[in-house]
Amino acid sequence: MEQTVVVEAQPEHLPTAADSTEIRPINTETVHRICAGQVVLSLAIAMKELVENAIDAGATIIDIHLKEYGSELLEVADNGNGVHRSNFPGLALKHCTSKLSDFDDLERLGTLGFRGEALSSLCALADVEITTKHGAADSAARLSYDHGGNIVSEEVAARQRGTTVSLRNIFAPLPVRRKEFTKNLKREFSKMCNLLYAYCLLPNGIKYSCSNTTAKGAKSSLVATEGHKTVRENVISVFGLKQLASLLDVPLALPGPPILEEYGVNWAPGDKLPFSFDFLVSSALHGSGRSSADHQFFYINHRPCEPSKIIKLVNELYRQFNNKQYPFVFLDIATTSCMVDVNITPDKRQVFLEKEKLLLATVKASLLEAFKELPATLVTNTLEVSRGLKRHATEVRVKNTSILDTFRKRPRSEGSSKPAKNEAESKSVFSARDVKDSELEADEKLEMLVEIACNLSKHESDDEPVVVDIDGPQQVESQRRQVPLKLNYSALKEKFLNHLENQQQAPDSNTVHFRSDIAPDANKAAEEELSRHIAKEDFAKMAIIGQFNLGFIVTKLQQDLFIVDQHATDEKYNFEQLQRNSVMDSQKLVNPKLLELTAAARSTLIEHEEVFKKNGFSFETGENIFLTSIPIGEGCVLGKPDIDEMIFMLQEDDSRKTMCRPSRVRSVFASRACRKSVMIGKSLSRTEMKNLVAHMGDIEQPWNCPHGRPTMRHLVNLSLLTEQIEPV
Repeated sequence: MEQTVVVEAQPEHLPTAADSTEIRPINTETVHRICAGQVVLSLAIAMKELVENAIDAGATIIDIHLKEYGSELLEVADNGNGVHRSNFPGLALKHCTSKLSDFDDLERLGTLGFRGEALSSLCALADVEITTKHGAADSAARLSYDHGGNIVSEEVAARQRGTTVSLRNIFAPLPVRRKEFTKNLKREFSKMCNLLYAYCLLPNGIKYSCSNTTAKGAKSSLVATEGHKTVRENVISVFGLKQLASLLDVPLALPGPPILEEYGVNWAPGDKLPFSFDFLVSSALHGSGRSSADHQFFYINHRPCEPSKIIKLVNELYRQFNNKQYPFVFLDIATTSCMVDVNITPDKRQVFLEKEKLLLATVKASLLEAFKELPATLVTNTLEVSRGLKRHATEVRVKNTSILDTFRKRPRSEGSSKPAKNEAESKSVFSARDVKDSELEADEKLEMLVEIACNLSKHESDDEPVVVDIDGPQQVESQRRQVPLKLNYSALKEKFLNHLENQQQAPDSNTVHFRSDIAPDANKAAEEELSRHIAKEDFAKMAIIGQFNLGFIVTKLQQDLFIVDQHATDEKYNFEQLQRNSVMDSQKLVNPKLLELTAAARSTLIEHEEVFKKNGFSFETGENIFLTSIPIGEGCVLGKPDIDEMIFMLQEDDSRKTMCRPSRVRSVFASRACRKSVMIGKSLSRTEMKNLVAHMGDIEQPWNCPHGRPTMRHLVNLSLLTEQIEPV
């Protein structure tokens, strides 16, 4: 987990050279604030620390209450042992704990907390009040602490045995973090709920409840468990009976020689494994998994954690059998304390494991054994497979071709240079050219790039677009013109290649902003560069130079040259318009369907009911929620899995609720957008090209079409080439 250190205290003066020559200790208060910011990174971690304190105190009931999703109040109350009066002064001081006396105690650790950082850090980041009653005390005490963890007031209070910790205005001492927290409040709240579920599933007999009260006074219950002592019963309490019905028990299976060899493990089947586990996972049958990896819970000795290699292994194996969904996972690994190091990160979510490769091999063997009756590829309809193969072949030839691959191919010969009569002819001609010209020599590719660049740098006028003649005369349209140039190719190529070498040697140069290659494996880097250096308003400022190969628009912004895929960019614009404005047709259900939702999911659905209506879903809400109508369109029937997907999306980021659509609806919109967009092979006027490029400034994510095809890439910086052009 990324850690951010934010120090809000402002210095009285800026550091000087004299200041920097003297090494001095940082004052205690500053150290405390820095360290506190590293320990408690989010609302979820604040809740985690308080819940773990309650578990360590022997609680069997833990109640959590929030106001305005935790921005005003986070309160955790338990019925544990309480705090003895003698421990009040050190309760919130740094590194004070009853769980360790020396370092060797870590090897015998049986508690969740041990470093004495939680309450101290929370004091530094919030206004903390603790009400506690020890079993031997006659009355409870209410304690208020300052940001340094010192008691500022104490008074008699009434409560049963146990402890209540109240955090108000969390992150207020760090204004930057507080602003980010409130900006992403619903997402932070959702992450807190998901981490709370991890504790609720553990079979330790603890009853959990969690509620939230909004600023308007509406109170909702988010979690209510019965404290069962089996994982399956707790799954029902948290996620409902339907989730349990799709789960498989995964018994521990010993890894055979092939898997042991794969992981480089020297282990004999007769040797005793140093660990065991309790493992539940979704069936790999299609429809049994989930649309996202939001319900995956991993533990080491009942401690929720994030063992990245195990998480990756489980998901990769599952998707070999069901590549459309993600599994629900509950995996609790039991081993001796001396074989695991949880003292890696301040939040203890990352762990180091001894015998990790043997564990990975065992998990893999166990999953493969559990899924052995299932086919690795699920095929339901031969005709559909045939159609799928045809679609895939077309996408490989047309849609997934990188811009530079298309750019490098020669234009049509004189006999085929006229615009295609229809879309089918356009696609077939383009595909044939793809195959014929896929092996251009390197010099030819570079000469094409250099010639176009030189031509464009020579003609700065925007009066009319320029068509570059590469392979000989082209008769395209009367308004286009050919520009013969005399080029010193050798000098240009030498300068171009030297510049590429200089880019690698001086990556911090301010002259050139775009260094990524135009290739599929460089797509991510290219998109990051474009997003950094191209603002939305820049698209309206781009000069339209011309149309290349009846499929691409060449544009110029200052000294940078870009190539825009006319079909991909129009498709993305049309797609986002459909995303924003379309209201799905719906069909009323004769028999409303009861939805089994978690309390958090129920709250999200009710809060965003209008978003669901826009997608064709209607509900009857009350004590239970019933689905009363579903969206219909283009051969797909949507239901509960799509509702779950939308709930997850809204919990992650409800600021994009206008664009929140299930993946199957997005696929429908992508097909509609593709059919109505400008096709490859269509000759465009200057106005049409200008409109297509200007529309990119209205697109939220302008760098890829909905099918993943790049919309725009940088070609070259013209200032590098103009010195070598010989006059005509």
